[in-house]
Amino acid sequence: MIIKLVNLIKGKLFQNLGMYTLVNFINSAIPFLLLPILTSNLSKAEYGIVDIFNNLSFIFIPIIGLNIVSCVLRFYYDDSVDFNKFLSTVTSTLLVSGSVIIIVVAAFVYFTDVQVINEEIPNSVLLLALLFAFSSQIIEIILGIFRATERPLNYGLVRIVKTGLDLSLSIYCVVVLKLGWEGRIYPAVGVGLLIALIILLYLFYAYNVRLVIKKDYLRIAFKYSTPLIFHSLAGYIISFSDRFIILEYMSAEDVGLYAVAYQVGMIMSFVNNSFNQAWTPYVFSILKSGNMSKIKQLSKFNYYYFLLMIVLALSIFLIVPFIYEWFIDGEFEVDYQIVFWVLLGYAFNGMYKVLVNYLFFYKKTKKLSYITLFSAALNVIVCFYLVPLIGILGAAISTTLAFLSMFIFVLIYYHKFKKIEKVY
Repeated sequence: MIIKLVNLIKGKLFQNLGMYTLVNFINSAIPFLLLPILTSNLSKAEYGIVDIFNNLSFIFIPIIGLNIVSCVLRFYYDDSVDFNKFLSTVTSTLLVSGSVIIIVVAAFVYFTDVQVINEEIPNSVLLLALLFAFSSQIIEIILGIFRATERPLNYGLVRIVKTGLDLSLSIYCVVVLKLGWEGRIYPAVGVGLLIALIILLYLFYAYNVRLVIKKDYLRIAFKYSTPLIFHSLAGYIISFSDRFIILEYMSAEDVGLYAVAYQVGMIMSFVNNSFNQAWTPYVFSILKSGNMSKIKQLSKFNYYYFLLMIVLALSIFLIVPFIYEWFIDGEFEVDYQIVFWVLLGYAFNGMYKVLVNYLFFYKKTKKLSYITLFSAALNVIVCFYLVPLIGILGAAISTTLAFLSMFIFVLIYYHKFKKIEKVY
């Protein structure tokens, strides 16, 4: 069995996995190493504003382009579509819907005095988060293509250049210019828009993308991606709604404390994202081939991966005190239990990700949206109950329960799914 599993991940997949891991290590290590700089130069309230901006950006991602970008990777493997024309439809739809939403929100922000989020959070943060989400979705188009075509070097170049520019400018603005939270947010938005513009020009040149929307392809794309709007939105609610609940019951300073602890716990997210970026195209290619022997090997590999996630989360928790001692200003130290629950939550999230690829391939996105919406509702309800009782620890626990819920429901559905049952 071990030999079969080794054979399963050897060759090009292993090379791609190594490259994605290296890219994500660099891309994730840079903001992690930035923690000492930000925690030393920003107040807890300012760090809380930055974290609210990040969370709003993630929430806006499935809304800004109606989540249509999510179908790029999947439909690269669909022989029934002309991929270049399909890509034109996806890109054009994103540009139109995104521009309309941004104009409406900009008008609202600059012509009303209503405090949308909280009196501690300026309305401008709302518009900046929307612009960042828009640029991220444009960039995600080319990243999806690079994953589908197994070009991790190209993928890595885009990710690392963007992150490097963003954080270099942020350090200059925060440390030298002393711009506070604006010094972290404005570089992120500016660099994102610049890279997005370059990506658009590349798509027009390399993939003959035109500002044309084919109705047939738009219908196909929306049938696949519309349920994923709720899936993605619910996923982001699970990951980030706790900040807004902490802000409601506590303060922006407490959001800042929690955000730093959450950033440490998200080391697990780096691990499972690195793996999944190489694993997803591989799973899609095997399912498309219909090779029953390899499909069976995939299903067995999943359970070894589950065990690895738990062991890794516990191992990382052992070094959490050293991470706080070496990298984080003492003003931001919290109960390490918070980090433990975040690590455990992202371990469950990693298990969920290896199974959810099957549902994506077989286009069972509607069922998936039900699962994530239920888990998001569970997260919000438990968080509203626990945060007033035990503070930010309650937010971490509610997040873990939501990720566990997603994993259990997808695992159940994975076993019930008719096309997957055939491999047993």
